[in-house]
Amino acid sequence: MKARIVALLAALLIAVPAAAQDQAGTIEGMVKDSSGAVLPGVTVEAKAAPGSRSTVTDESGTYRFPALPPGRYEIVATLQGFSTVTRQG
Repeated sequence: MKARIVALLAALLIAVPAAAQDQAGTIEGMVKDSSGAVLPGVTVEAKAAPGSRSTVTDESGTYRFPALPPGRYEIVATLQGFSTVTRQG
């Protein structure tokens, strides 16, 4: 009986990290100027406590932050010659 309980607990401990990874989400979007043209080369940051991640938009103006932990993020987009844009929530 004890061996079954230990085996069950071991299986649950292995399953918990896998379940936690399933909780991760993705933030993605496209950066365009006021005329609707896509903007490649924009630095985009996803900020949340305790840190942040950054990426650069591709040739189609798209950015993606995969596998982010759940939470509220502030997204900041910067490109020389343009105003910085911040989105929260």
